[in-house]
Amino acid sequence: MTDFLPSRKELLNALASIAAPVNKAMKKGQETLEDIAEWLWVVIQGDFAQEQSTTQVVTGTVISMIPFVDQICDVRDICANSMKIKEDSNNPWAWVGLILTLIGLFPVLGSLFKGIFKVILAPVRRFMLRPGTKALKFTGGNIYKLAEPAIESGITELNKFLARPAVKKAIKEAKITNIYKAIATKVREVKAIVTKQELLKVFDKLTGYLKQTVNFIEKYASRGVALKAKQMLQAVLEVRNLANQKLGLFLKPVQEFLERLAVRIDKEGDKAFKATTNVRNLTQFRRVSDDEELEAFRKQKPDWVHKKVENRKLPFEQETVDPKTANTPLHPSLGNIQLALSNGRAHPLTDAYKTFTKGLIKAEEFNEGEVLVRVLAPGSFDNSICWMRKSEFLKLKSRKEWRDKFAVWASWNNNGEYLEYTVPKGKKLYAWEGPAASQERGEFYIKGGGMQIVLDPNDLIASGLNKRKLTGWGYGTDTTIGDFSVVGVPVLKAQMGDFSLAPRLKYK
Repeated sequence: MTDFLPSRKELLNALASIAAPVNKAMKKGQETLEDIAEWLWVVIQGDFAQEQSTTQVVTGTVISMIPFVDQICDVRDICANSMKIKEDSNNPWAWVGLILTLIGLFPVLGSLFKGIFKVILAPVRRFMLRPGTKALKFTGGNIYKLAEPAIESGITELNKFLARPAVKKAIKEAKITNIYKAIATKVREVKAIVTKQELLKVFDKLTGYLKQTVNFIEKYASRGVALKAKQMLQAVLEVRNLANQKLGLFLKPVQEFLERLAVRIDKEGDKAFKATTNVRNLTQFRRVSDDEELEAFRKQKPDWVHKKVENRKLPFEQETVDPKTANTPLHPSLGNIQLALSNGRAHPLTDAYKTFTKGLIKAEEFNEGEVLVRVLAPGSFDNSICWMRKSEFLKLKSRKEWRDKFAVWASWNNNGEYLEYTVPKGKKLYAWEGPAASQERGEFYIKGGGMQIVLDPNDLIASGLNKRKLTGWGYGTDTTIGDFSVVGVPVLKAQMGDFSLAPRLKYK
C-alpha cells in the first residue's frame, strides 16, 4: 500500500488473529480493500466514531498489540487530541493532552519505554479530554494535583503491564535491574528534550502517516467515508498550524508535571524493591487481568472453576433489574448510578444487581450491634459494597469454597484478609441481601449461591470498621498465575476508598 501502512495481507492476518474474523466477508475469503479502508476510518476516529461495530470496538482496544498497526493508534490519538482542540483552541487542558500524546512518541524512548509511557499516560490523557476538565482552573502547577487520580490509575496499569511475561523478558534482555528507576530516569530524559521543535517533529511525522491513511481511504472507501476522512485530515492540519503559536505556552507546566511524575515512579520503585526483614513486599502483589485468568484456567483449571455444559443454564441466573422501588426508599439503588467520584470512576453500585440471583434480592435492615464481614486483599478498600453476615463467613472452610460460593474471580479479589463491620449504637444500615449469581467467563463459570450483602459505601460509619484480620486461608489467586506466599507477619493495613465527591443519593 504505502511505506506506512502494512500490506493488505498483513493487515487482514493481523486483524483476523485478534478478531477472528473481522466481518462476514473475511469468513468467506471475500475481503476487499474497501473493507480495510472503512475499518481504518473507524479506527482513526477513536472515541469520535458514533457507530462502531463489535469488531471495531474489540480491535480498537487491543490493536496496539500488533507492532506495525501500532502506528495507526498513534494517528488515532493525534486525531482525538486535534478534534478536542478544534472544539475550543483556548482550552489549555486539550493542548497539554496533545503534548502528552506527542512526548509518548519521542524516538528516544525505544519500543519498551514507548509502551510504558503509553500505559502510564493513557488515563491522564483521557482525563485531559473529558468535557468537565475544561471548567477546571489551569495554573500550570496544578496539572499533577488535578490529574493525580488518573496518574494513580496509570501506575496501577503500569504494574500490570510490567508483570506480563513478554514485558518481563524485554526488561531482562535490556539488563534492567530496577525498572521503576529506569522509567523515572527516562521520564527525566524526555523532560530535558521537551521543546516545541521536538514536539512539532513528531506531530509532522504522524500527520504524514495520517495523510497516507486518508489517501488510501479516499481511493477505496465509499464517497461519504472519504469526505469525512478528508475533513478529519483538514482539522488536524489546522491544529498543526496553530501549534506553532500554542505549544510553547505549555512547555514549562508539562516539564514540571514530568518531574513530579518521575518522583512518583521513584517512590513506586522504592516500594517494590525495598528489603523488609521477614516480610514479603505486598506492593508487588497485583490483581491479574480477566484475560490472564481465563488463559490460566485453560492451562490448569482450579477445582472451584466449572466447565460450562452446552444448552444448560447456570445454577444461579443473574438478576436483570434494579430491585429498588417506592417501598424501599431508604435502600440504595443498584442500577445505573453514574456519579462522579474523587478517583474519577463511576459509583461502585452501578449495575450491582447483576451480582444477585434473579428474583431473590431482599431489602434488609441491619440494626445496632449486628456484624457483617468482608473478605478482601491487601490492596482492597475497607469501605466497599460486598459483604456477608458473620454467620455466613464462619461457615466457610477455604478460599476456594468462598470463591465458588460467592462467585468471586481471582481478578476481582485476591483475598487473604477479612474485616468486620459492627453497626454502631443507635444506627441502622440499609442494604440488599440474596444469593450470589453465577458468573461466567469464556467457557467457564463459578457457581454462586452464597448469601451476599451489597450496600452503599457512603452508609458505612468509620467507627464501625474493625481492624483487618487474616482469613487463615492464606494469600493467593488459586490460579497458575499471580500466587505468592507471605513470610513473617503481614501488615494488615486499612485502605479506605474516597467517595467524597460522590453526591449523596436522593434517599439520604
